[in-house]
Amino acid sequence: MRNLILVDAILSKLDVSLTSETPVCFTVDSDNGHAYISLHEKVVLCDIHSGKILKTLDLLSEGLIKAGDVVVALHYRLDDMSLCIALSHGDIISWNTGGPVMQVEVIGSIAEGIAAMSWSPDGELVVLFTARDCNEPASIYLLVCHGSELEPLTDFTFCTDAFGEAEFVTVGWGKKETQFHGSEGKDAATKKEVIQHGVRTTDDGKPRIRWIGDGRFFAVSAVDDAVGARKIRVWTREGALHSTSESLSGLEQCLDWRPSGNLITSSITNKNKHQIAFFERNGLRHGEFTLPFSIDTVKVREVLWNTESNILCLWLEELNMTKTHVQLWTTKNYHWYLKQALEFHTEDTKPQHISWDQLDATVLYFFSSAGSLTKFTFDWITHANTYSGCDHEVAVVDGKKLLMTPFRVMTVPPPMCAYSLEFTSPVSSLSFCQSENKMAVLLNNGDVATYIFDNKFDLQSDELQKGVTVQAAGGTGFKINSSLPKLSATFKLPEELSSCAYSVRHLNWLSQTLLCLFRSDDSGRSSLCVLSVDEQNSTLRLENEKNVDLVTATCTSKGRLVLQYNDGSVWVYTGNEYSAYQLGNGSNLVFPVACQSIQVCTFDDQEAVVGLSQRYRLFVNDKEIATNCTSFSIHDDFLLLTTHSHTIRCINRATPLNKLSSLSDGKTHIFDETVRRVERGSRIVTCVSDGTSVILQMPRGNLEGIHPRALVLSTVRKMLDRLAYKEAFLLMHRHRINMNLICDHDRKCFLQNVSLFIEQLQSTTYLNQFITDLHEEDVTQSMYTAFYCNRLKDVPPGQVLPNKVDTVCDALISSFQHLNSDKYLLCILTAHVRKSTPQLETALQLIKSLKDINKSEEALKYLAFLVDVNELYDVALGMYDFDLVLMVAEKSQKDPKEYLLFLNHVRKLESSYQKYTIDYHLKRYSKALSHISNCVPERFTELLSLVKEQRLYLEAMQILPSASQEREEVVLAFADYLQEKKRFEEAGVLYSQASYHQMAVSCFTESGSWQQAIISIQKLSLSSSKRLDLIQKLSEKLKLMRKYMDSATLLEVYAEQPEEAITTLIEGHLWEDSLRLIERYDRADFIETDWKPAVEECRQQLLSDISGNLTDLLSHKERFLVVLQTNKSKADLIGEEFRDVDADMYSDTSSMTGGSAASTTHTRSTGRTSKNQKKAQRKKWSLKEGSKFEDLALLNEMKKLIERVDKLRDEVRSLLLAMVKVNQLQAATQLQEVYSNALSSAIALVPQVWSSEVVDSSAQVSSI
Repeated sequence: MRNLILVDAILSKLDVSLTSETPVCFTVDSDNGHAYISLHEKVVLCDIHSGKILKTLDLLSEGLIKAGDVVVALHYRLDDMSLCIALSHGDIISWNTGGPVMQVEVIGSIAEGIAAMSWSPDGELVVLFTARDCNEPASIYLLVCHGSELEPLTDFTFCTDAFGEAEFVTVGWGKKETQFHGSEGKDAATKKEVIQHGVRTTDDGKPRIRWIGDGRFFAVSAVDDAVGARKIRVWTREGALHSTSESLSGLEQCLDWRPSGNLITSSITNKNKHQIAFFERNGLRHGEFTLPFSIDTVKVREVLWNTESNILCLWLEELNMTKTHVQLWTTKNYHWYLKQALEFHTEDTKPQHISWDQLDATVLYFFSSAGSLTKFTFDWITHANTYSGCDHEVAVVDGKKLLMTPFRVMTVPPPMCAYSLEFTSPVSSLSFCQSENKMAVLLNNGDVATYIFDNKFDLQSDELQKGVTVQAAGGTGFKINSSLPKLSATFKLPEELSSCAYSVRHLNWLSQTLLCLFRSDDSGRSSLCVLSVDEQNSTLRLENEKNVDLVTATCTSKGRLVLQYNDGSVWVYTGNEYSAYQLGNGSNLVFPVACQSIQVCTFDDQEAVVGLSQRYRLFVNDKEIATNCTSFSIHDDFLLLTTHSHTIRCINRATPLNKLSSLSDGKTHIFDETVRRVERGSRIVTCVSDGTSVILQMPRGNLEGIHPRALVLSTVRKMLDRLAYKEAFLLMHRHRINMNLICDHDRKCFLQNVSLFIEQLQSTTYLNQFITDLHEEDVTQSMYTAFYCNRLKDVPPGQVLPNKVDTVCDALISSFQHLNSDKYLLCILTAHVRKSTPQLETALQLIKSLKDINKSEEALKYLAFLVDVNELYDVALGMYDFDLVLMVAEKSQKDPKEYLLFLNHVRKLESSYQKYTIDYHLKRYSKALSHISNCVPERFTELLSLVKEQRLYLEAMQILPSASQEREEVVLAFADYLQEKKRFEEAGVLYSQASYHQMAVSCFTESGSWQQAIISIQKLSLSSSKRLDLIQKLSEKLKLMRKYMDSATLLEVYAEQPEEAITTLIEGHLWEDSLRLIERYDRADFIETDWKPAVEECRQQLLSDISGNLTDLLSHKERFLVVLQTNKSKADLIGEEFRDVDADMYSDTSSMTGGSAASTTHTRSTGRTSKNQKKAQRKKWSLKEGSKFEDLALLNEMKKLIERVDKLRDEVRSLLLAMVKVNQLQAATQLQEVYSNALSSAIALVPQVWSSEVVDSSAQVSSI
């Protein structure tokens, strides 16, 4: 869908005299901008841009050529900066132009003479075709180049009977007589093709040699003397014949090999058409296209492929010598397009030689008979209509035709189109107007045609305008939905421009009355020409002309022309004024490199110029956005671009210019919808600026219409903002956008316009789809958060619904009922079912209330589709409505023998018991309990059984009367249950409530609740001995639970046994409390008999524990340091990790230090079972010497010992205070000193073991 436009035409006039008969050879040094031209007996070196002759080699004066000899070929060798010159008498000359001194030498010679020369692409081989002799056949020499010397590799004759090594093998499959011959009929099976041999009169008889792009083969086209006609033969680079072309009548002189290697190109003249033919490497014919000329009117002088193999240049001359044509052809989808056709009418402008640039595939050099050198630069561009509200037509140039496709309406794959425009001359350039829906077309003959797109065209009533052909639709029953162009006027270029019509380019429709274009005059200067348009009189008048050094230009909707010069600077033409394009900071805009395509758009309401360079660099003003951009297009909301990483990116135009950043290849986050993968090599053709579609063209030419999610969501947001709910819904339905966005986009607005939403959609199917898609999640904060990044700032907190689904469903139900409850019955049912807690009973009640049986059947069938019918049956049964149950049962797969038997049994029961039976069947036990309670006392047994079975004790206690016998039995059952579950205190409370005090005492005793037990004991009528026995049992229970203080209180107060109380306190090491009771009851004898022995025993035990812990701690420390040193030695020796480490152990410190240390948690997924993990953990803490984790086990054990010593602090303190009170100072002092020393040793050990150096070393070593 791209067109080839002329970007620049630089003409350089050389100070030489030529005639049309002067033999000219031409070659270009693209690196240095030089051209080498052979003129008579001279070879000149000139500058391409200025035309200045830099050096001249006079072959005649140097004695290198004789009178009558000519230069056959020139080739510039970049590796040694020399020019290779082949002369007709056989010499090969090397001219070194790189140094200050002219160095000329003969590097080879062929005695037979040279007719053609061609170097391989790698510069290693050269092929020479000798001059023809009447006695000897022409030969081909293959030479190899070593430095500046040529050495013969092989030689062979062109004429041979052999086919080559690629000769076909016939295995006898199929005969011509058995094949289908189409419209030619059966006679074609026996008809023999007659090949007319001979050389055409227009053939110059010269051989042509062309290499394949990789240098593995070369093809030669020459006259085969054996058959008297031209043949194309292919040889390998080793000189072996590979293949010979088919015998064809009318094969002409031109030859070129497509650099990509798949086609050999020549021309053929048949009886009724002139064709460009293509051949495979094996010599077989492979397609063709017909030239747009009558037979025997032109001859094809040369065919030339550019270096990228995408443009084929044809050099044609009319046989009457009136015109010379240069045509540029391209192919897509097996169709050949004529993209540019240059015509030269005068002898001075006719080219004598044409050559492609070897570095820039879009540069073509002409050398004319007048001695002028013209450099034509072309570029690819897509001509798309971007006028607001247009059908987004894209125009494709194909010779005299303009193929049009309106992509807003349809996508027609090329080479087809929706309609075409046909002209009298090939199309040179075109432009769409930005201020009106118009188009201007510039033709090669200098005519300018303007069209207006009429969207009121009716194929049935209006006749197609001449030159407009509808191809996509036509005939009876078809309707044209797109606007068709109508010819407004036809103009002739002013006389000042008609003389150089071939160099006129960059047509831009600036406004309704102004056209802009650029031209190059005979002096080589480029200028901007502004033409005034008078459509009434069909005239164009040159209003203004300014010399510019232009690369590209574009028009804006404001009637301005934005120009970019070769140096990257950007200028603006408005009216008759030229000014530099200024940025927001006041500086002039200059692109870092010149861009081949520019467009003007806005970012955050700030105008910007977007440019794409030839090296795929994309700029927005002077900021580089991407370095791998292959194409871009402007959407109303986005800047779209494709990249070499095969993605299409969507840059939001609401982004401020100062926040634009370079693009990365990946998505910014998981929900980023601005990036989409596309097919390799895809380029943007156009996009519907206010829609969602983007048209991509693949490398092979086919089209693909995509809808990037960013464009779809942007369009949906606009539709929702203007309350176009149906349009938004259909678009979301088509592109599978989550329907929750309709509500979540603006919940408050949606709830206020629910009725409008329903009235627009109308369809119950669409409404049901919306309802069923509802869920609580806010999609603007999850799936589409990239497009609602400012949601939390813009939406007030009160607008967020805590229960979205229920709120929306209630609003829909209310609107349905208000608008038309009968029409939207199914939608109402869907809304009831979709609630967070489905309201199935309400839905069934609604169905039952319907008077129309057919409608109720349909509604019930639909409800059974939404909900599992078995669940629906249970709900109907739970409503205790047997008619409704039967209606639902009929829609299910249940066996009537089963449910009818149950229903008949239930119908006979009393009402409350009936409901109990149903609820029990449905496992609604709480409801069943409430119903069975109405049947008490008759059915209390069933109630109690239900309570015990389903543990409904609390519910039953609330339902039954407080003073009833039934409630008391439930309480006892509950107490028994709690006692069984060993919840003794709660059971004791319930027993006490039921006046079962004996059981209460037992439960309180087990739970240790002695206060409650005493209360229950006092309520029992017991003798003193039995009461004392219970209190003593309770005291023993408290001792077992280590509640010595409570046990002593119980013995002292309620059992009146102070001696037992004192003994209990001494047993519990409550020294001060025991002394208190000894003093209170004046029992000093206990001090000597019980208290002191117990104190001494406790002191001895503490001394033993402290000493043992300290000994183990110091022992472990010494072992740890030894293990640490051993592991460090292993680390130095091995240097690789061989085990994991628990780093937490190295950072732990004892709480007794009063400090804090950082703890690092390192978790590792092992995949082991829990049992295996515990087993491995036990192995890790093994203190066995030499174990793998001995250092960790030692650290863990030392940590426990330090904690154990620290925990003795309170017990030692209590004992010391008691010993001081009874004057045991010496023993107390000894205990204090021992504990103090142990505590100091433990504190001193901590920094030694857990120091940073030791920790780092240990962690490093333990990881090895």
